[in-house]
Amino acid sequence: MTSRLTTTIGALTLPNPVICGSGEPVMTEAGIRAALAAGAAGVIAKSVNERPEAGRQLALADYIALDIGGGRSLFNRSGLTPRDTHEWFAAIAAIDREAAATGRFVAASIVLAGAEGAVSIAAMARAAGLRVFELNAGAPHASEASPGAIAQETDPARLRDLVAAVRRATEGMALWVKLTGLSSNLPALALAAKEGGADSVCMMGRFMAMIPDLDTFAPSSAHPPRTAEPGVTDRLPLPGAQPPRRRPGVPADGHQRRAQRGRRGAHGPVRRLGDRGVVDRHARRVRRHHPHHRGTGRVPGGARLPFAALIGQTADRLEGYGAQTPDPDRWRRFVPPETLE
Repeated sequence: MTSRLTTTIGALTLPNPVICGSGEPVMTEAGIRAALAAGAAGVIAKSVNERPEAGRQLALADYIALDIGGGRSLFNRSGLTPRDTHEWFAAIAAIDREAAATGRFVAASIVLAGAEGAVSIAAMARAAGLRVFELNAGAPHASEASPGAIAQETDPARLRDLVAAVRRATEGMALWVKLTGLSSNLPALALAAKEGGADSVCMMGRFMAMIPDLDTFAPSSAHPPRTAEPGVTDRLPLPGAQPPRRRPGVPADGHQRRAQRGRRGAHGPVRRLGDRGVVDRHARRVRRHHPHHRGTGRVPGGARLPFAALIGQTADRLEGYGAQTPDPDRWRRFVPPETLE
């Protein structure tokens, strides 16, 4: 008897639609087994690529747990598994063979660095006996990583050729292509992936974002939780552009609004401006979180600033991946204990 939750993706039939995406909790065999034991129909194992500098990126990853909308949300900037690709694929292929007995799967994943490397790693996945290969051509932090370590493909013609090459290397496997949400031509990219031979397309990857610490105003640059505002604050201070906060007619950059909302756990904008109670509540919250009111708000150098002068304090301190302090074990403090070996 077929379950009501049975799902078909391409030629793959799954017992339910729950699939764990690639991430630190599935960077170990224990984490993958825990996800499958919890009921996931599939797991995209932690990604790899051919560039050593991309592998070192995990040591520069960052994580913050936030209370958003009444629940916990992990705001993070991730890395890749540091394990040898042959050894990693052999380990997850063994679990995939076990999972196949119950209609589940474990997939290999690559974060694109270059076409040649993608084809080579796809061939490794096939040789290991894996049944599903994810080609992530839309990593949002490509511009933040070391030059050449990660690539983001936004040209449909190039994507079609890339997918076709990987398709030839993964004959007999399911090929899934992950795209970026930062492109204005997602439909064209999705069609290009299909034309190249993809069985499935994930059309919306993650976005880069930033949330300032309310006490120090230091930035936390990572992938966002449920609201859009962290994404806006990340785009404003990008290198090579005049800071929008200094342009005529742009009075603020949104950092303070996000800052005061991040602590209180708001999960949506004010929608009823005519509701005096709503407006008054937000005004009181701004006053409550104003640094002078809270007795905090000292910026580097120990100076106290009025609210208007706080604009840009976080943006001006934003740093790229290479400026972070390496900590290879940081990720271990943000995953469930059962995922650690």
